[in-house]
Amino acid sequence: VLALAAGGAALASGHLHEGFAKRRIVRHIDAALDAIGASAAQRDAVHAARDHVFATIEDNRRAERGDLDAALSLWQSDRLDPAALATLRAHHQAAAKKTGDAVVQALSDAHDALTAAQRQQLADYLRAHRPAHLDGAKPFVKHMMSERVDDLLDQIHATPDQRAKVTAAVERAFSAVAATFDDHAAHLDDAIAVFTADKIDQTRLAALEAARQAQMQKAGDAIVQALTEAHDALDAGQRQQVADVVRARHLGAG
Repeated sequence: VLALAAGGAALASGHLHEGFAKRRIVRHIDAALDAIGASAAQRDAVHAARDHVFATIEDNRRAERGDLDAALSLWQSDRLDPAALATLRAHHQAAAKKTGDAVVQALSDAHDALTAAQRQQLADYLRAHRPAHLDGAKPFVKHMMSERVDDLLDQIHATPDQRAKVTAAVERAFSAVAATFDDHAAHLDDAIAVFTADKIDQTRLAALEAARQAQMQKAGDAIVQALTEAHDALDAGQRQQVADVVRARHLGAG
């Protein structure tokens, strides 16, 4: 079930409708249950916990389908309204908290469904199959992001000065977001320690969740700052072109 926490960001960011991330998480969970010899009843309990997380994420996605239009309308305005930005952020933060609560509940339900020996077996399995460090993926992701930004700047005929400002803003935002994954291994170890205890320490679990939310807040601050700098660097016609491209790419994606 810890795979839900590792994959939750991919699901919540809009890939649930494609099914890829969901199928991958399902496979990871079932492989872990096979490794610890889970009974049919235990599998049912863990699957129910997993499905509750999936349903929560999908509920959030349905509720947020108007957010893209709201964000693009804000982007197209002459000035980014701080109050409107705060409203959008509060909406997303509430959804993230709801998803986090569902993951915590799934963790608790799975903990109670398994024996102490199985929880220890699961911890050993997770350590042996720990995800690869994300440092190797960062250059590739950054390259893909830069290519998209460059293509978009070409389409709107950005000046050299505009390119420099937008590129610098995007790179600072990328660095802030990438930094949230730097302590992924430590977070996994902390989660395993909580999960293998005889009783889940709710105080420690809340502290882990609060630490992750603080990282998300910091990354969000960097993204808003980057959007503000890019907004101010472009003229109204260029911002309209950007909005049109984003709408075309994300049509039907929620």
